[in-house]
Amino acid sequence: YPACWKDVSFWIPEDKSVHPNDIAEIVRGLSTEDLVEKVELIDEFENKKTGQTSNCFRLTYRSMDRSLTNEEIDKLQFQFRDELVEAFGVTLR
Repeated sequence: YPACWKDVSFWIPEDKSVHPNDIAEIVRGLSTEDLVEKVELIDEFENKKTGQTSNCFRLTYRSMDRSLTNEEIDKLQFQFRDELVEAFGVTLR
């Protein structure tokens, strides 16, 4: 079954750090199915003027028994984004 990729970019508060395992834990808690195949940091950027760091993570969703729809994964992704802000105080880009 095909994978569905979703990216999320955010600014990290200066007093926090975010690890791919933290991201995976949040997104896995959103669904009763194990749909997250992989979480990877695909870009890290530091703004020299402000000193802020931005991360971009790619989440790979896949089901082993059916095809996933973008609408289904978008719903999970928006819930995930809200949880990410609440858990780490990040600013979404």
